[in-house]
Amino acid sequence: MNITDWLAEVDPTLTLHSEGEFSGMVGSDQWSAFNDGGIECETGEFLYGLIRLIKPENVLETGTHKGVGGCYMAKALEDNDKGHLTTIEFLPELFMEASKRFEDVGLSHRVQKVQGDVADYQTDVKFDIILLDTEPNLRFKELLQFYYNLKPGGFLFIHDLNRHMSQHPNEEHGFGWPFGKMPTEIDQLVQSRQLNPLHFTTPRGLAGFYKAHPEDYKWQISDI
Repeated sequence: MNITDWLAEVDPTLTLHSEGEFSGMVGSDQWSAFNDGGIECETGEFLYGLIRLIKPENVLETGTHKGVGGCYMAKALEDNDKGHLTTIEFLPELFMEASKRFEDVGLSHRVQKVQGDVADYQTDVKFDIILLDTEPNLRFKELLQFYYNLKPGGFLFIHDLNRHMSQHPNEEHGFGWPFGKMPTEIDQLVQSRQLNPLHFTTPRGLAGFYKAHPEDYKWQISDI
């Protein structure tokens, strides 16, 4: 059974929508979502597949929202029979809704739920996968906050971010809205190849980063 179909079956409070109902973008009706604030179902399926593929020990999510994205990831950990998801939510009402959802679908034992401000969260845990999905203006800061918690060879994703990385003028809100100006530290990590960007064309946007591993092949620059 498709993982999205499974989630809709075990949690009848969820209603599947066309993404076109939320974004209104041309072609967006090819994607689907359970709500307009979390990840698209296809993004959840991608994360589920990635977790099934690399068998991580630890996954981090900032911005639990209603727990839909967390369910995709925790289900993959459950199907792997290993690993844990740590997910952080600021708003108490969303934290309670997500906590109940994890419990109702039988995945609570795979999830460490944290209610509070991501900026205050400190840990020595090293994560194989990180998904940043809080308020857009916080996500670049969170990348820098958790960069050293990301294992070499690990993947970090920023939801709602397109390939232009939001780095363009906005007549109403100013440059870089809603993410803000790209921090110099992130530019330096990319230029030094410590972080390698990946871009996924989805209606809401998904930017990824692969953290270089010491055993990665060192690509030679050709003179041709």
